[in-house]
Amino acid sequence: MTDFMETSRSIEQGLNEKSFAKGVEREQVIGLSKPNSRVEADVCAADGSNRQSSVMNPFVDWGFKYLFGTERNKRNLVGFLNLVLELECPIVDVEYLNNENIPHEAGGRECVFDVLCIDKSGTRFLIEVQNAPISYIRNRILYYTCRLIEQMGQPGEKWNYNIDKVYSICLMNFMYEQDPVLKREFMLQESYTGTLFTDRIHIVMLQLPCLEAKSMSECNMLYEKLLYLLLQMKKGMSTIEELKRQVYEHGLNEEIRETFLNVLDEANLASLSKSDKALYETRLKSYRDNRACLDYAIETGIRQGIEQGIEQGIEQGIEQGIKQGIEQGIEQGIKQGLAEGVAQGKLEIARSMKSDGMTSEIISKYTGLSAMEIENL
Repeated sequence: MTDFMETSRSIEQGLNEKSFAKGVEREQVIGLSKPNSRVEADVCAADGSNRQSSVMNPFVDWGFKYLFGTERNKRNLVGFLNLVLELECPIVDVEYLNNENIPHEAGGRECVFDVLCIDKSGTRFLIEVQNAPISYIRNRILYYTCRLIEQMGQPGEKWNYNIDKVYSICLMNFMYEQDPVLKREFMLQESYTGTLFTDRIHIVMLQLPCLEAKSMSECNMLYEKLLYLLLQMKKGMSTIEELKRQVYEHGLNEEIRETFLNVLDEANLASLSKSDKALYETRLKSYRDNRACLDYAIETGIRQGIEQGIEQGIEQGIEQGIKQGIEQGIEQGIKQGLAEGVAQGKLEIARSMKSDGMTSEIISKYTGLSAMEIENL
């Protein structure tokens, strides 16, 4: 995503100014449990008795950071991490870290992460959302991961290499490889035996276009259901109430259901303050402009590719035609030369036979020449 330094500060200011009218303290870490009034309100909205609400696109950089990267929505992040990483010991709480990774030396590369946090064990979690296809996406996420590891070292004479784990999650709205797999997990291991080298580095790549489910019920894994919900929010074809109806009808357990519902509550554009809505709409416009430029580039590339292919096809056709013509000409020339050579040989034989006094009938029998041809010799 693009640089978010100024915007993120505006977000925090906007969030501090914004009242938390629905901020009833929740009890579950993942579940974000609410009293029954939320269920009643959601059911009422799903029945159409309240005004239908439009939903935030979570893949707009401001939108994702608002839903998962702010203190008010920390529990959304905890739920997201638990569903995507499927850890044996679920994450209970996290602390946000500065997502601006400043280089140690002048001229060094600065990294701006979408979301960066740490849990009580010291494990760090990095989330990167990439909407535009880039060929070096693997190198980029590896570089980000290594930057986090490099920061863990304790400088001085007694350098400490006992680094903590790093989980890097990359959500990609494009296919970066031909093999259509939604989720790929990478760790360092020995090449021949597959023995784990270290468990300090975990990289998770999510190719979102690989999720082709038409409904939440077609998703097999819980993280797939969450990604399905986010993709539906991105499409913007359903209202908050319609998406909530899907969550209720799917029969998720209470904790996960409440996580999904809380994400939808926070994604309700009608509930944003004026300053937050202005920030979101500004970033949404940039997102759409970038998307339009990308689509145009792809369309132009395809058209130019077709035109170039036709031109190359014509050139290759002409070249191949000339080559085939030469080959056919040589072949025909050889055949014609042989035929002419045979005919000339017959004439020479006929002359010799005639000079030896043989009759025209005998000469014609052995050479195939007509009486007229023999007479003209």
